Amino acid sequence: MTGPPAGVGGPDRPADPAFYDDLARRLRDAHRRAAALGADVRIPVIRRLLGVTEMVKRDPARASARLDELLAGLPPDAPDGPTR
Repeated sequence: MTGPPAGVGGPDRPADPAFYDDLARRLRDAHRRAAALGADVRIPVIRRLLGVTEMVKRDPARASARLDELLAGLPPDAPDGPTR
């Protein structure tokens, strides 16, 4: 069974498109900052980010809160990581 389409409100799905734009921007920022970390730290952080990204499909509000927690633990001014 599938939930409502993206952008359509539901009990745990904000209907505000600006919410999703902000969430996407913060996910990109988190991935950029994680890519600049050392390998011993980067891999667990990226695994957590993948979990948050997957959670966005089911519970965007909770995923946003978890992303906030993850971002709080990352260095704020990490240089851009390598591009592929």
